[in-house]
Amino acid sequence: MKKSLFHLMIFVIIIFLFPQLTFAKTGWVSDMLLLTFRQGPGTSYAVTKTLTSNTPVLILEEKNEFYKVELQSKEIGWVNKKFISFELPKPFIIDQLKQKNKDLEASLKTALNAKKRKQTPLIEQSKNIQKIVKENKVLQEKNSTLSRELEILKKNNKGFLKIDMIKWFLAGVGVLLLGWIIGHNISSKKRRSGSLLG
Repeated sequence: MKKSLFHLMIFVIIIFLFPQLTFAKTGWVSDMLLLTFRQGPGTSYAVTKTLTSNTPVLILEEKNEFYKVELQSKEIGWVNKKFISFELPKPFIIDQLKQKNKDLEASLKTALNAKKRKQTPLIEQSKNIQKIVKENKVLQEKNSTLSRELEILKKNNKGFLKIDMIKWFLAGVGVLLLGWIIGHNISSKKRRSGSLLG
Protein backbone atom coordinates (compact mmCIF):
# COMPACT_ATOMS: atom_id res chain seq x y z
CA MET A 1 0.00 0.00 0.00
CA LYS A 2 2.83 2.38 0.88
CA LYS A 3 4.55 1.62 -2.43
CA SER A 4 1.45 2.36 -4.52
CA LEU A 5 0.80 5.60 -2.55
CA PHE A 6 4.42 6.59 -3.12
CA HIS A 7 4.12 5.89 -6.87
CA LEU A 8 0.88 7.89 -7.06
CA MET A 9 2.51 10.88 -5.37
CA ILE A 10 5.47 10.78 -7.74
CA PHE A 11 3.08 10.63 -10.72
CA VAL A 12 1.07 13.68 -9.45
CA ILE A 13 4.30 15.65 -8.81
CA ILE A 14 5.52 14.87 -12.31
CA ILE A 15 2.24 16.01 -13.85
CA PHE A 16 2.26 19.32 -11.95
CA LEU A 17 5.96 20.03 -12.29
CA PHE A 18 6.19 19.04 -15.97
CA PRO A 19 2.89 19.98 -17.59
CA GLN A 20 4.50 19.94 -21.04
CA LEU A 21 4.76 16.16 -20.80
CA THR A 22 0.98 15.86 -20.69
CA PHE A 23 0.37 18.12 -23.71
CA ALA A 24 3.30 18.34 -26.15
CA LYS A 25 1.01 18.46 -29.15
CA THR A 26 1.79 20.38 -32.35
CA GLY A 27 -0.70 22.93 -33.56
CA TRP A 28 -0.63 25.72 -36.15
CA VAL A 29 -1.78 29.29 -36.09
CA SER A 30 -5.09 29.21 -37.96
CA ASP A 31 -6.07 31.31 -40.95
CA MET A 32 -5.73 34.63 -39.16
CA LEU A 33 -3.35 37.28 -40.35
CA LEU A 34 -1.58 37.87 -37.03
CA LEU A 35 -1.84 36.23 -33.59
CA THR A 36 -0.44 37.89 -30.50
CA PHE A 37 2.26 35.99 -28.61
CA ARG A 38 2.01 37.05 -24.97
CA GLN A 39 3.98 36.66 -21.78
CA GLY A 40 1.05 35.15 -19.89
CA PRO A 41 -2.38 33.50 -20.25
CA GLY A 42 -4.56 36.56 -20.76
CA THR A 43 -5.05 39.75 -22.73
CA SER A 44 -3.63 41.78 -19.84
CA TYR A 45 -0.14 40.30 -20.40
CA ALA A 46 2.34 42.06 -22.66
CA VAL A 47 2.63 41.07 -26.34
CA THR A 48 6.09 39.72 -27.09
CA LYS A 49 5.56 39.31 -30.83
CA THR A 50 2.94 38.44 -33.43
CA LEU A 51 2.66 35.11 -35.24
CA THR A 52 1.56 34.73 -38.84
CA SER A 53 -0.81 32.10 -40.21
CA ASN A 54 0.48 28.50 -40.43
CA THR A 55 3.23 29.07 -37.84
CA PRO A 56 3.81 25.74 -36.06
CA VAL A 57 3.66 25.81 -32.25
CA LEU A 58 4.28 23.08 -29.68
CA ILE A 59 1.56 23.19 -27.03
CA LEU A 60 2.96 22.77 -23.54
CA GLU A 61 0.04 23.69 -21.30
CA GLU A 62 -3.57 24.90 -21.37
CA LYS A 63 -4.95 27.56 -19.03
CA ASN A 64 -8.37 29.16 -19.43
CA GLU A 65 -8.66 30.28 -23.08
CA PHE A 66 -4.91 30.19 -23.72
CA TYR A 67 -2.21 27.70 -24.65
CA LYS A 68 1.35 27.93 -23.41
CA VAL A 69 3.38 27.25 -26.57
CA GLU A 70 6.95 26.84 -27.69
CA LEU A 71 8.00 28.18 -31.08
CA GLN A 72 10.61 26.58 -33.33
CA SER A 73 12.98 29.31 -32.14
CA LYS A 74 12.53 27.83 -28.60
CA GLU A 75 10.70 30.98 -27.40
CA ILE A 76 7.88 30.22 -24.96
CA GLY A 77 4.72 32.30 -24.65
CA TRP A 78 0.93 32.24 -24.59
CA VAL A 79 -1.61 32.41 -27.42
CA ASN A 80 -5.41 32.44 -27.60
CA LYS A 81 -6.39 28.79 -28.15
CA LYS A 82 -9.32 29.54 -30.46
CA PHE A 83 -6.81 30.60 -33.11
CA ILE A 84 -4.84 27.35 -32.99
CA SER A 85 -5.76 24.55 -35.38
CA PHE A 86 -4.65 20.93 -35.11
CA GLU A 87 -5.25 20.19 -38.77
CA LEU A 88 -2.32 20.43 -41.13
CA PRO A 89 -2.55 23.84 -42.87
CA LYS A 90 -3.65 23.86 -46.49
CA PRO A 91 -0.35 25.25 -47.85
CA PHE A 92 1.49 22.31 -46.20
CA ILE A 93 -1.05 19.86 -47.66
CA ILE A 94 -0.63 21.48 -51.07
CA ASP A 95 3.17 21.23 -50.78
CA GLN A 96 2.89 17.56 -49.80
CA LEU A 97 0.54 16.90 -52.73
CA LYS A 98 2.91 18.71 -55.10
CA GLN A 99 5.78 16.56 -53.85
CA LYS A 100 3.69 13.40 -54.27
CA ASN A 101 2.78 14.57 -57.77
CA LYS A 102 6.48 15.09 -58.60
CA ASP A 103 7.30 11.64 -57.21
CA LEU A 104 4.48 10.08 -59.25
CA GLU A 105 5.61 11.88 -62.40
CA ALA A 106 9.17 10.65 -61.84
CA SER A 107 8.04 7.06 -61.28
CA LEU A 108 5.74 7.29 -64.33
CA LYS A 109 8.63 8.59 -66.42
CA THR A 110 10.82 5.73 -65.19
CA ALA A 111 8.09 3.20 -66.00
CA LEU A 112 7.57 4.70 -69.47
CA ASN A 113 11.31 4.59 -70.18
CA ALA A 114 11.45 0.95 -69.07
CA LYS A 115 8.45 0.16 -71.29
CA LYS A 116 10.11 1.99 -74.19
CA ARG A 117 13.31 -0.05 -73.70
CA LYS A 118 11.23 -3.24 -73.81
CA GLN A 119 9.31 -2.06 -76.89
CA THR A 120 12.38 -1.12 -78.97
CA PRO A 121 13.34 -4.75 -79.77
CA LEU A 122 9.68 -5.49 -80.51
CA ILE A 123 9.54 -2.56 -82.92
CA GLU A 124 12.68 -3.82 -84.66
CA GLN A 125 11.17 -7.31 -84.85
CA SER A 126 7.93 -5.88 -86.21
CA LYS A 127 9.92 -4.13 -88.98
CA ASN A 128 11.40 -7.52 -89.89
CA ILE A 129 7.94 -9.07 -89.80
CA GLN A 130 6.62 -6.33 -92.08
CA LYS A 131 9.48 -7.02 -94.51
CA ILE A 132 8.76 -10.76 -94.41
CA VAL A 133 5.05 -10.14 -94.99
CA LYS A 134 5.84 -7.97 -98.04
CA GLU A 135 8.22 -10.61 -99.40
CA ASN A 136 5.55 -13.26 -98.76
CA LYS A 137 2.98 -11.25 -100.75
CA VAL A 138 5.42 -10.90 -103.66
CA LEU A 139 6.15 -14.65 -103.56
CA GLN A 140 2.42 -15.47 -103.41
CA GLU A 141 1.82 -13.29 -106.48
CA LYS A 142 4.70 -15.01 -108.32
CA ASN A 143 3.35 -18.40 -107.24
CA SER A 144 -0.14 -17.62 -108.53
CA THR A 145 1.33 -16.33 -111.84
CA LEU A 146 3.42 -19.50 -112.22
CA SER A 147 0.39 -21.64 -111.32
CA ARG A 148 -1.65 -19.97 -114.08
CA GLU A 149 1.20 -20.46 -116.57
CA LEU A 150 1.49 -24.13 -115.54
CA GLU A 151 -2.24 -24.67 -116.09
CA ILE A 152 -1.97 -23.11 -119.54
CA LEU A 153 1.04 -25.33 -120.33
CA LYS A 154 -0.79 -28.42 -119.08
CA LYS A 155 -3.79 -27.63 -121.31
CA ASN A 156 -1.52 -27.04 -124.30
CA ASN A 157 0.55 -30.12 -123.44
CA LYS A 158 -2.55 -32.35 -123.34
CA GLY A 159 -3.15 -31.53 -127.02
CA PHE A 160 0.51 -32.13 -127.84
CA LEU A 161 0.48 -35.39 -125.94
CA LYS A 162 -2.51 -36.66 -127.94
CA ILE A 163 -0.93 -35.53 -131.21
CA ASP A 164 2.40 -37.11 -130.23
CA MET A 165 0.67 -40.36 -129.29
CA ILE A 166 -1.11 -40.43 -132.65
CA LYS A 167 2.16 -39.69 -134.45
CA TRP A 168 3.99 -42.46 -132.59
CA PHE A 169 1.12 -44.86 -133.23
CA LEU A 170 1.10 -44.03 -136.91
CA ALA A 171 4.90 -44.29 -137.01
CA GLY A 172 4.70 -47.71 -135.36
CA VAL A 173 1.96 -48.85 -137.74
CA GLY A 174 4.05 -47.48 -140.62
CA VAL A 175 7.12 -49.39 -139.45
CA LEU A 176 5.11 -52.60 -139.09
CA LEU A 177 3.49 -52.08 -142.45
CA LEU A 178 6.83 -51.29 -144.08
CA GLY A 179 8.38 -54.34 -142.38
CA TRP A 180 5.55 -56.52 -143.64
CA ILE A 181 5.81 -55.12 -147.15
CA ILE A 182 9.57 -55.59 -147.23
CA GLY A 183 9.25 -59.06 -145.73
CA HIS A 184 6.54 -59.92 -148.17
CA ASN A 185 8.58 -58.68 -151.15
CA ILE A 186 11.63 -60.62 -150.04
CA SER A 187 9.66 -63.84 -149.55
CA SER A 188 7.92 -63.39 -152.92
CA LYS A 189 11.24 -62.86 -154.66
CA LYS A 190 12.64 -65.98 -153.02
CA ARG A 191 9.63 -67.93 -154.16
CA ARG A 192 9.94 -66.67 -157.66
CA SER A 193 13.62 -67.30 -157.86
CA GLY A 194 13.07 -70.77 -156.35
CA SER A 195 10.42 -71.56 -158.88
CA LEU A 196 12.64 -70.40 -161.70
CA LEU A 197 15.42 -72.63 -160.52
CA GLY A 198 13.27 -75.62 -159.99
